[in-house]
This record gives sequence, structure tokens and C-alpha cells, in this order.
Amino acid sequence: MNVDLKLSVIIPCFNGGATLATQLEALSMQTWSEAWEIIVSNNGSTDNSVDVAKQYENRFPYFQIIDASDRRGGPYAINQGARAARSKNLACCDADDEVQPGWVAAIGNALSEHDVVCGKFSFDKFNEPRIAERSAVAWKDGLYKGRFLPGGGSGNLGIKKWIHEAIGGFDECLPHAYDADYYWRLQLEGFSLYFEPKAIIQIRVGRVNPTLSSLYRRSKNRFASNYWCYKRYKNFGMLPPSSLHGSFSKWINTLRKGVWIQNQSLPQKDLWRQSLAQQTGELMGQLKGRLMNPCKSYQPGRIQLYSKG
Repeated sequence: MNVDLKLSVIIPCFNGGATLATQLEALSMQTWSEAWEIIVSNNGSTDNSVDVAKQYENRFPYFQIIDASDRRGGPYAINQGARAARSKNLACCDADDEVQPGWVAAIGNALSEHDVVCGKFSFDKFNEPRIAERSAVAWKDGLYKGRFLPGGGSGNLGIKKWIHEAIGGFDECLPHAYDADYYWRLQLEGFSLYFEPKAIIQIRVGRVNPTLSSLYRRSKNRFASNYWCYKRYKNFGMLPPSSLHGSFSKWINTLRKGVWIQNQSLPQKDLWRQSLAQQTGELMGQLKGRLMNPCKSYQPGRIQLYSKG
């Protein structure tokens, strides 16, 4: 292929069949003066995600569906997409969200002047008002500010491909917070994060129709990863995550409510089961985070090593 692609848009996808068409439809309506491609990175989906993606192959001039099923997890799927990218500029968006008009052009144009671009998250389309308002405050200017440096989401990102490679890509040891970790490493290596307010994506908070097992697993991964990140960056001033004692106390209180909830309506029982699954995952994640540590303390200098290599 002799076309000079100016942007590769990577969509990591695991069982996103219920929402992927919404994202691809929105992307198919994008206009930009430059040539760009779509890469659907299939992370071992067992639903109809690949079939949905194939329906859009002819809607884009440059379109790839790649197999990223050797290892589960968003970091691996994005990294594989980056390896397959035919452009020097990368962008990421998720299979369960929806880019807004002008997103591709905004990200692509911003990358002509900046190394790392953070787009704007909007929450008012797919979420109830309370969650949308809270999320919008937390993600002001495309970044989440918490216990350490500002962190961004992988679902609205633009970056030069060489920088992604130099930084080591997304950390595949982290099942959660890998996007925040990515932004922290970039900042520790001296890169600035540019916020592009025209690059807007409507975000879904939480999975569509989550199962109890998925709620448990996501909560466990979240709290284990939070502690692993703390071990990695505590020497740089990162504050510790929530306490194990607090998670245990919350879990006990939820267990006690189980006796009372048996006489309540089915929706209330379902909410209790979901809370118990999440809090059990939180407690197990807290324990796992303290007992294991796949992440070594971070040592800046990867860009210099990459340049010398």
C-alpha cells in the first residue's frame, strides 16, 4: 500500500457485539482531508463482534480486523493494534462508546502539532443524569486527577507511534488502570499532555448488562491494580489507595443486609447481589494487591534507551 496514512484508529474489542456497530457507524460518518484507517483489534470475542466488524469493512477505505486473542486484556489488544498500524500516528477509542462529529479530524490535526493528545469525555447520552454529572466533574479536561499525576483514559487518546513504542506500550501486567499508568509514564519521561476539546466521545460508564461474575472480576482487578500502581510509583509521591480494613468493613455490612433483603422486591435483591459481587471483588483485590506485585518500581529513562537502541 503506497497511501500515506496520517492516522490509525485502534478499537480494542472483547465481546462488544452489542455496541460496536454504534461506534463504527459514528466513525463511518467522520470526514477529514487526510487518509486514515480503522483497526478493530479482536481480543478473543466469543460473541458476534467480528461479524459486526465485517459488516463495516466496505464503509472505510482502509480497514483491518486483527486477531489479538493470544492474551486477554485491553493493554494487549491496543498494543497489537499499534503493531499493525500503518500510520505514524495512533488514536484509540472503545467498542462500547461513540465518537462525536469531527473527532478524527480533531485528533489527527492535534497530532500534527503535539505528541500526546487527550480528548474530551462526555457522559450525558448513555448514562443516568447522576452518574453523568459525577463523571463529567471527575474527568474534566480529559484527565482524572486523583492520588498521583493526572491520568487519562485509553478510550480517547492520540499519540505518536514512536512514543508509544519507546514508552513500552500499555503495561500488559495490569488488568485495570493500565491507561492511567501509561499517562503517568509519559509524564515522568517528560511529555506534556495536550487537551483537545473538539475530540469528543460519548462514554458508557460500566458494561452493558453486566453479570455478577464480571462485576466481581472487574472490581477485583481494579483494586489489585490500584495497589500495584502504588507500589510502582510510591517513590514519586503517589498516595496509597483505600484501606483493606475499610473494604472488609463495607463487605461485612453488605453481608448483614442480606438477611433483611430477602423480604424485599426482586430489583432490590438484584442490587444487593451486584453490590456483594463488587465488594467481594474489592476485598479480594485488596488482598491480591498486597500479596502479589507484578510491577517493579518505575525508573524513568525509557526514551533515552529507545533513542540509543
